[in-house]
Amino acid sequence: MQAATLVVEARVASQQAEQQPGGHLATSYTLGVYKVFKGQLPAGPLRVLTPGGTLGLLHEAVSDGVVLPTGQQGIFLLEPGPTGAYRLAAGPQGFIGYDAASGVATDPFGTYPAIEASLYPTLASLAGHAYQALQPAPALGVAAAARVARPAAQQALAATPTISSLAPLAVAAGASTSTNASQAGVLTISGAGFGASQGSGYVQFRNADNPGPDATPNYVRPQAGDYLSWGDNQVVVRVPSLSTSGNAAGTGLVRVVNGDGNLATSSQPLTVSYALSTVLPNSDPTHPYRVHLVGVENGGYTLHYSPSLPAAAQASFEAALGSWRDQAGANRSVGAATTTDATNRDNESIVRFDNLVDALPAGVLGRTYSYYSGCTMSGILTWVLMETDYVFSASANWNFGSGGPAASQYDFQSVALHELGHGLQLAHIISATGAMNYAIGNGQARRTLSADSDLAAARDMTTYGTAASSAERCNLASYAPSSTAAPLPVVLVAFGARYVPGQGTALSWTTASERQSAEFVVESQAGADEPWQAVLRQPAAGSSATTRQYAALDARPLAGTRYYRLRQLDQDGTGHYSATVAVQGLGAETLALAAYPNPATGQVHLSGPLAPGATARVRLLDALGRVARQTSGPADQATFDLPLAGLPAGLYVLEWDGGTGLNRQRLTVE
Repeated sequence: MQAATLVVEARVASQQAEQQPGGHLATSYTLGVYKVFKGQLPAGPLRVLTPGGTLGLLHEAVSDGVVLPTGQQGIFLLEPGPTGAYRLAAGPQGFIGYDAASGVATDPFGTYPAIEASLYPTLASLAGHAYQALQPAPALGVAAAARVARPAAQQALAATPTISSLAPLAVAAGASTSTNASQAGVLTISGAGFGASQGSGYVQFRNADNPGPDATPNYVRPQAGDYLSWGDNQVVVRVPSLSTSGNAAGTGLVRVVNGDGNLATSSQPLTVSYALSTVLPNSDPTHPYRVHLVGVENGGYTLHYSPSLPAAAQASFEAALGSWRDQAGANRSVGAATTTDATNRDNESIVRFDNLVDALPAGVLGRTYSYYSGCTMSGILTWVLMETDYVFSASANWNFGSGGPAASQYDFQSVALHELGHGLQLAHIISATGAMNYAIGNGQARRTLSADSDLAAARDMTTYGTAASSAERCNLASYAPSSTAAPLPVVLVAFGARYVPGQGTALSWTTASERQSAEFVVESQAGADEPWQAVLRQPAAGSSATTRQYAALDARPLAGTRYYRLRQLDQDGTGHYSATVAVQGLGAETLALAAYPNPATGQVHLSGPLAPGATARVRLLDALGRVARQTSGPADQATFDLPLAGLPAGLYVLEWDGGTGLNRQRLTVE
């Protein structure tokens, strides 16, 4: 409440994935607000961004991410985000979710069974004033109230379900999916009164990300595609790591709600030993998919320290990394340090601390970004892990030493062990000893990997991920996640450039095949210390299994050396670079007038012939021959910019006089 600038009771009205700067994916939620407890609503729609999401065949998962289904009600504790929208003020702790059926509100560490009598007064007291009601909220606890209100005769006719047994009593969440029918993740629930068909019935598991207290636990439901069979005496269901609310199933009692709305609870708890990350594509929103690893050396990925990671943290991080590698066979290693100090989808897995510009939410000690790509091979959709980035809080009171943390400290090695588990594609569990437990407190150390949960999970993930065929890894068998020059999804055979006097630089490239390619961008650089500039764009084939040839012309004159590279953009917006080529031009005396970009907006860069000691004089003429702009460049300078601000759009003629004769060039102003 102190960190939040805006606190509202609201409902998720709509959601949409979108791409952010740096290639990140985020999910944008539009909220319908019922009450305001703190702050002022924005003038327009209230929009909340949470990190991660799925956009086409691009997916990003964030270890502390919150997934909210449309229609979800609750309390949103918000702060302004870096992109203009709001974000949860303390990650998953910034949302108190309502269970509409029972009328109970839950956050990761507490439950409010009486929302109006307990939760509302608590929030109002912390805010220092009463809430403002904007519109009536939908009634909560309708299902429970309806059952109580039924006439006795109807209650007698309604089936009362019972659960007699669970088999097995220990499972792995996410191990069984529609493309991997592993029995390790399937639960059989036996009993009576479940109903001959599922209808509106459902199964509930304890929420591993947001479990609530033992006395009043929080529950999640499987996806519709996770129900394998439903009968009056038996329900067979996959135990999800990606429920309808985006959370993993955790250890706890299991519940079955039949079509009449009656509830049965198991007498024995189900142990969820571990949970494996899965992807839920937009094209198939009821069937999660397991993830394959693409590293060529047994699923290997190389990590790189950023400048912000203090030396004191590196020994603790490598101790955690060594535990996963030596005990579970997870092929992760630390490579050369990088100058990159931001999390981006750039084929470089980095380890860093946060900063004021890119700060973690309050209460979040570490975050793992996992970046995936999908492809369809022989009609089968598959997903591969491309890269992972790790970010830790720079403001936390860390213990970096080999000894245990003080009461006020957080143990860095324990948190690093946990986040590295997310990088291995392990989801949260509920465990007093497991490294993948959903939370850790100050003064606690959890540096030992549990054999039954952590180690078993990592071995399962490594075996499954690396046993995949080349097609299941999207034919990326040679992918090198530690390289910034990873192979293009487009198989590029050649890229070349040569200077043609009087015409410009002729560029050509050839592809052997293309997969979901959008366009090619030719970029140039005047020197090693100069910025790269986009000079040409050309549409790509999209998908092609045959050789294709491309050609383009950079009409600018060239004196000296210029460097070119090719950037290939996928349909999902990600980019990949070719190798750089150098082109040698001719002397200044052979140059002609060139203007770029053309068409131009705001200003245009000019270059042209210039006699020794001369000053270039430029006029810009409109379609009627009138002078719209005129200027002159510094002596002996053959290149400079001409401002275009305020000019009407249209066709113009540039006149350049550099002491070697008059040169003209058409220019389109947009």
